[in-house]
Amino acid sequence: MTTIETPTTPPDTRGLTSIAFDLLRRDVIAGALRPGERLRVQALSARYDIGPTAIREALSRLVTEGMVQAEEQRGFHVTPVSRNDLQDLTEARVEIETVTLTRAIERGDTAWEAELLASYHVLSKTPPPVSPELAIAWGRTHRTFHETLLAGCKSLWLMTICRLLYDKSERYRHLANIRTPPQMTSRVDEHREMVDAALGRDATAACSLLADHYRRTTEIILKSPEALQLFEPAKPARRGATRD
Repeated sequence: MTTIETPTTPPDTRGLTSIAFDLLRRDVIAGALRPGERLRVQALSARYDIGPTAIREALSRLVTEGMVQAEEQRGFHVTPVSRNDLQDLTEARVEIETVTLTRAIERGDTAWEAELLASYHVLSKTPPPVSPELAIAWGRTHRTFHETLLAGCKSLWLMTICRLLYDKSERYRHLANIRTPPQMTSRVDEHREMVDAALGRDATAACSLLADHYRRTTEIILKSPEALQLFEPAKPARRGATRD
């Protein structure tokens, strides 16, 4: 009996590319992949157990988001961080999210109000992120609260931009290791004030609270020892200087 061989179909890597994209993005935001770190395709392929083609495609997608940079003949590396970039990012968030929040307050319906109250309730009951394990749960509920606050705007494009800026800000927070109890307690109080202003349809007060919230967090990050090391790396030893 003759066996007829059929040509093999190249595997569809689109699913793997999406998985690789999510894993790489997560590790960049979490700080597991450090600013400026070289991203070697073969090493990442072994790290995530995903083929190099999918890894390369995922890295290219991350370049479009600004999470990764590519240099001709030199490959990929994690986008560096800086004091100026964080301050610029913060002001961009303030500008865009206050517009989005104003629209949410104008357009938000009763369902939005209920979801906002529910998301705040969950956040207020979530333990402060004093450990890596608790930080995961707190980060998830914190993100849900901020997305819900803005979701009443009913604009897909505005929400997409806000999510991207949120992720970029989260990267700085993780790098600065901001998760001490006093800081987190004050954050929850600020969230309650934002809810009250939004439900009271006071866009001016809500936007002012949101802007102060982001700027205060930025100041905390800028003063953290971890961020200072990233923004102001140690200077190389002078020529002729002796080492201990």
